Amino acid sequence: MTDLDVQDVRDVFAKQKQELLTHQQLMAKMKRLTDNPNMTKEDLEMYEQLKEAVTARHERNEKAKRLGLVPEAGQHPASHVHSHQTN
Repeated sequence: MTDLDVQDVRDVFAKQKQELLTHQQLMAKMKRLTDNPNMTKEDLEMYEQLKEAVTARHERNEKAKRLGLVPEAGQHPASHVHSHQTN
């Protein structure tokens, strides 16, 4: 592995870690919003945020397909980092 390869791996890991943190924050916010049955400005903001997240995920999946990678369906992008099992 070259230094550039190592840096690429570090960059991907940092990006996935940030995406996971953002995802966790989003889930906490969604839970808080579901506890309040009234429609608020925050609900509309959440809708826009979710729409952007879905669009971003779709774009990542399309890029992965173009690069010949298989996107992991139904999983958060950073969730596969800890999914390796050792026997």
